Amino acid sequence: MSHPTSISRRALIGGAAAIGTATLAGCNLAKGGGGSGSGSNSVSLNVWGGVPNETGPDDLCKAFMAEHPDIKVTYTRYVNDEQGNLKLDTSLTGGVPIDMYFSYSPARLSQRASNGLAVDLTDKITAEKDFSQFAVDADPLGNYVFDGKQYAVPAARAPSQVYINQSMLDEAGIKLGDNWTTDEFVQVAKELTKPGRFGSLDYPPQARAVLGPDYRYKNDGKASNFADPWFAKELQLAQRLKQDKVVMDQKTIIAEKLQTFSQNPYIAGRVAMLIASGQIIRSINDTAQYPHDFKTFVMPIPSPQKGKQGWNTGQIGDLITVSPKSQHQDEAWELAKFWVRNAGKYMTKGGRLPTMPGSSTEDDILAQLLSDKADTLYDVESWRRFLFSPNLKMPVDTIFTAGTEIDTILQKLNDETLLGTRSVSSWVQQAVKQSDAAIKKAGAGS
Repeated sequence: MSHPTSISRRALIGGAAAIGTATLAGCNLAKGGGGSGSGSNSVSLNVWGGVPNETGPDDLCKAFMAEHPDIKVTYTRYVNDEQGNLKLDTSLTGGVPIDMYFSYSPARLSQRASNGLAVDLTDKITAEKDFSQFAVDADPLGNYVFDGKQYAVPAARAPSQVYINQSMLDEAGIKLGDNWTTDEFVQVAKELTKPGRFGSLDYPPQARAVLGPDYRYKNDGKASNFADPWFAKELQLAQRLKQDKVVMDQKTIIAEKLQTFSQNPYIAGRVAMLIASGQIIRSINDTAQYPHDFKTFVMPIPSPQKGKQGWNTGQIGDLITVSPKSQHQDEAWELAKFWVRNAGKYMTKGGRLPTMPGSSTEDDILAQLLSDKADTLYDVESWRRFLFSPNLKMPVDTIFTAGTEIDTILQKLNDETLLGTRSVSSWVQQAVKQSDAAIKKAGAGS
């Protein structure tokens, strides 16, 4: 059964969430970083994550070592893309010492757990009173549960949002409120489209926004749900918007790897709008690498159904797992707990919304999240309305059968359909056929 989770105002205290997507980097924080400084630490922990060292992990690890001088932490960054995840999985199964790591997709976590690459943390989570929202029997479900067990504790919430160039809005004379429909999004995108500029990098999501948790499955996960009309409606709209050059063409998106580096065309002014999670905030704040002279206005994901609140297309993320090969599992769990409890203090500047509530005010959160240049880089009040809205609904999935295989199937079919080499009806046929086969195969092997 799916359990919807609505983010409360209090639960939002602390920041905004994101997925790291840049280059691999390592950081040994033992020397000069709050540990013993002598290299005599009795325990060394190796942590792999997808967030840039300088946008929170370095400071958090430094604070942890200040409280635990006998533990040295080395944080290694991996790129959260197909190649980076393969590197992590290969390292976990091979001889690379990894004590704690992050997954940024429940499907990947499920796969890693089923492959014996994750410690069962159910009892450890239950033992922490302030982790009650993550417990197996939490209602609404606050964490991802696989066969009644938990293999990770989530450190962040990752809502998706629409980033909009405020200068382009003003130039077009467009005024936006607190929410909008898919039709209104499309109309704004058309009005913002000009020669040399697309109204949006992405097309508006509809299937997830309407169907919510476990939207890819039916029959309790025994079959795929891609024949549901909302999947076809979404792709048909995407095709029209690309044909009309309102949304960027798929050929350019693939060639420039904009599925990963979507901030580039947005900050460069090649697109007026961008649908993404909070990782984009890091780039907007980095005016040295990404110089620009406009403010960013934010809007929620548009609702496909007028008068009905849609689901946000983000997720609860930053899933912390302890490796079963770790020789220091107790110490790794101590770091995991510290990370979750202190993510708001140290990770907010990287665009992260912690799962643990904090005592900071809304102004404190916005100041950390949007940087000391907030007034020149953002329409701050639009961010306040979005981040602290009681209407922000985050889905929590419970079914992940053949999840990574389905991801691969859909990526290929989506690209073909959006490139114009496959029809939407063919997409539906093949998505159902191939996904059902993958689900059946995964079920037979369980």
